[in-house]
Amino acid sequence: MNAALRAQLAYRIRVASPADWAEFSQLWIAFNAIYGGEPDARERSRVMSCVRRNFSESIALRVLRSIRGSVDRILEVPPGNMQLDRDDPSFRASTQRCAALYRNRRETSKNRLAAVGGVIYQVRCNLIHGDKDPDDARDRMLVSESVAVLRSLMPALEGQLA
Repeated sequence: MNAALRAQLAYRIRVASPADWAEFSQLWIAFNAIYGGEPDARERSRVMSCVRRNFSESIALRVLRSIRGSVDRILEVPPGNMQLDRDDPSFRASTQRCAALYRNRRETSKNRLAAVGGVIYQVRCNLIHGDKDPDDARDRMLVSESVAVLRSLMPALEGQLA
């Protein structure tokens, strides 16, 4: 994308971002305050480890049940890494691996919920790095459904740690 198009996108983000984009950032910062202490080198791994380490199976299952519709909508086409070209074979690789883990009913609830965290992490990366457009319906849906996931995940995680 050329500089003029990036400037137009920046303007739209600054003046026309939906309210839930700010809520996403607030929820993610709170989540980061918890997963930031995980020892893994890669951030997506820290997100997933935090969920695995801090949720009981029963609470993870409860959260999964409450977010199923949102996760299913997000995973209709798993989000890609917008730092890569869409034709790059790695574009959706991470979220496709997470989607497969989430969909595998033989996995534990904790692992399946951790996989959701891995997918939402990609939405976070794209949003924070300026690769979501408030004029794009899919981008708005991804962030909105991710907010719904975080609204359920965060209080449950805080409760598990209290």
